[in-house]
Amino acid sequence: MSKKKKRKLKIDLSVFKRAFKYNAINFILPLAIVLILGIAVIVFIEAFKVNTVTVEGAKHYSDQEIIDYVLDSKLSRNSVFLNLKYKNKSIKDVPFVEKIDVKIIDKNTVEIMVYEKYLAGCIANLGNYLYFDNDGIIVEVSKTKTARIPVVTGLQFEYFNVYEPLPVENPDVFRSILDITKLLDKYSLDADIINYGDDMTVTIFFDEVRVYIGDGQNIDEKFMVLPSILPSLEGKKGVLHMEKYSESNGNIVFNEDV
Repeated sequence: MSKKKKRKLKIDLSVFKRAFKYNAINFILPLAIVLILGIAVIVFIEAFKVNTVTVEGAKHYSDQEIIDYVLDSKLSRNSVFLNLKYKNKSIKDVPFVEKIDVKIIDKNTVEIMVYEKYLAGCIANLGNYLYFDNDGIIVEVSKTKTARIPVVTGLQFEYFNVYEPLPVENPDVFRSILDITKLLDKYSLDADIINYGDDMTVTIFFDEVRVYIGDGQNIDEKFMVLPSILPSLEGKKGVLHMEKYSESNGNIVFNEDV
């Protein structure tokens, strides 16, 4: 009887060992696979992590604002993901922007090209700013005033529709605005207001200095000398009369407010 009992006990231990070995394999193997996959993911993330981002063409937004918009999640910090997300596809739902292209330079470097809508000026209207292009078409409506985009005053209209020309009495005014804004850019001048009188004469506001341009004649010559005059008027308040100025007539008078 004792021998049979011992033999029976030996059989029971063998079954237990096989069961333990089977369970151990089924536990360790998945765990090992998970660990290997986890390491692979970490290596992949680090290898293709975006470390350098360059932004070109952004004026309305800062470079950091554009970067935060494009790389809007932890996953977006991976160049492979970005390539799949933006390959042959531009971003087109950003205010003031025509499109944004994302280019992968290498596995750690991304270049963002911003193509902004051309803004000739804006008009303040009931707490909003109506931004229009060189054809007078309203391209954006925003409560935010964009730096270096002058406010145009003196234009009369009764209504407006976005993506349509502003219905002013004299549409040629937009050609004049375009000429002025191009000259402002050319000479790095930051105007606050471009005002049109009833007779279409122009006054440009630079802080407290009001530059009376007149009817637009000899406008290139007038803007050519403005960068050398305005610094001397900093902190002053008054009208700079340039309506009669030309290369042959250097008549410029500043009347300080009293």
